[in-house]
Amino acid sequence: MIIKHIPQIEKTVLGAHGKTALYQVFWQDEEKPKPMKSFTNFAKITLRPGGTNTLHTHSDIEQVYIVLRGNGTVQVGEEKADVRAGDAVFLPANMCHGFFNTGDKTTVIVLIGTRT
Repeated sequence: MIIKHIPQIEKTVLGAHGKTALYQVFWQDEEKPKPMKSFTNFAKITLRPGGTNTLHTHSDIEQVYIVLRGNGTVQVGEEKADVRAGDAVFLPANMCHGFFNTGDKTTVIVLIGTRT
């Protein structure tokens, strides 16, 4: 059993994801729990108003963003949609995607990724 207490995970900026997205990484592919075969990453993203995890692509990883708090605009490929707390967004592998906090409050997202 693996348990991590979220408030104790340091918030960090991940290079290709922009300078305003703060990630709390539960695990990445190279650090994931041994029994997990297809999961690649699991993280909490915090975006202040005006913040973004800039458009980026993962060649062999599909992801799901689950918006826990706040709202914003998500872009997947050329499509854009407004999303809010309670929405989940599927991000296909090899497709450019990003999230933009267009609201006036902090947005919190949980990210789950799996290898294709």
